[in-house]
Amino acid sequence: MPDSNKNQAVDNIKERFALEVLDNYVNKALGKKWRDHKSTLKKEYFKKNISLEEKLRNVQLGMLRYQWEDAVRFWNSKK
Repeated sequence: MPDSNKNQAVDNIKERFALEVLDNYVNKALGKKWRDHKSTLKKEYFKKNISLEEKLRNVQLGMLRYQWEDAVRFWNSKK
């Protein structure tokens, strides 16, 4: 997740809640949630038995095309 998105999320949390929250704590929590979300997406929507082109066309709801394509290319790469 880009730092600008993390910073915006931290600012949103601070505006909505009367809490003293450490940026580092929020960033760690957001990072974990983001990793869990990507893992769930991969388990549910990344099928190995279809072509790369078909995977790239199957953009999941709630994701921007470039985000989906980046994730699919990463998952499809030989690490």
